[in-house]
Amino acid sequence: MENTKLVGSTADEWLWSSGRMRWRRVYAGRADQVRAARAFAEALFVGMPCVDIVALAVGELAANAVRHTRSGEGGDGWFGLEIVCENPVYVAVTDMGGHGIPTVLPEGYGGSYSEGGRGLRMLYELALMFGMHGSSTLGHTVWVDIDLNRKLEADPQASVHLVS
Repeated sequence: MENTKLVGSTADEWLWSSGRMRWRRVYAGRADQVRAARAFAEALFVGMPCVDIVALAVGELAANAVRHTRSGEGGDGWFGLEIVCENPVYVAVTDMGGHGIPTVLPEGYGGSYSEGGRGLRMLYELALMFGMHGSSTLGHTVWVDIDLNRKLEADPQASVHLVS
C-alpha cells in the first residue's frame, strides 16, 4: 500500500484522498458497530471468492479495536475501516491506541481452550501479508492483504510475511 501523509491532514483529506479506489468509514467504538462494519465489507465483496475472509478480517480487527483499545472505552471512541478492492484486497482497521500492542501469538499459545489470542493468529495464517503500524499513544492500524480469489475453505497457501 502507498504511504499517505497523515501529519497535518484533516479527516476530509484522509477520507477523500486520491489514489486507488478505496472505501473508508468511521464507526463508533461499540460492538454493534463491529457487526455493521462486517456487513459493509460483505456487501462490497458479495459474490466474490474472498467475501468470507474479508468479512472475517473486518470482524476480527474491528472487535479487537473495540475490546482492547481506547476505541471501546467511554462512549466516545471510534475505529476506522479502510478497504481497497484490488488483488490483493487490503483491509485495515485503525484504533485509538492504548493497552499494549496488537500481537500475533505463537501457534498453540494458551492451549486449545484459551479464550483469547487466536483471532490475529488465524488472520496471519489466511493473509498474504499482515502488519501493524502506529503506537499505543497515537493509535494503531492493523492490516491484512488477502488474495481476491481465495475462498475461506481453501488450503493455506505459502506462509505469510509479517511486516510493520
